[in-house]
Amino acid sequence: MALDPASSPPPPTNQAEARDGVVTLRTPLGIGLALDVVAEFFKRVVAEDSEALSELLTRDALAIHTGSGGHGQPPNAGLWWEQRFRRLEYEKLAGEPIYRESDLQIFRADDVLASPQHPAIQPDTLDDQDVVIRVPIVTARVATDRLLGDEIVVWLRRDGPRFKIYRLLEDFQIQ
Repeated sequence: MALDPASSPPPPTNQAEARDGVVTLRTPLGIGLALDVVAEFFKRVVAEDSEALSELLTRDALAIHTGSGGHGQPPNAGLWWEQRFRRLEYEKLAGEPIYRESDLQIFRADDVLASPQHPAIQPDTLDDQDVVIRVPIVTARVATDRLLGDEIVVWLRRDGPRFKIYRLLEDFQIQ
């Protein structure tokens, strides 16, 4: 048996064909990791922690207003939440149930292609390991203050060994 110690394995990829020869496949991330990001997102929103929230976002994360009909350039998600934290009091949500995990709808790329959730989710921009989670919001308002839309669609993209938020889709405007 001959060994070639100078060779290193090929770079990891998400998928390959049999004809590709020797490949290194990346292990898919479990849905549990995606659910953890959603839970952590809402914790950081309630804490109004922009810096910690930005750690959950991709560099190009966008906040897409689903009621806009696709008009205008969507804002950077981090800046959008900073603006919301300055104008609204998300700490009022502390101790309130924001969503129920049993109500979440989870879609992998193939599921989304079969039934798109929103025009902003373009099939040609979906990576094969993306996860889209529809989060129906239980507590969208506290007293007369509306703090969240009725649902938030969280589009997660793989970033190394974890998921990060790539897009947030919500029918919400700051009044």
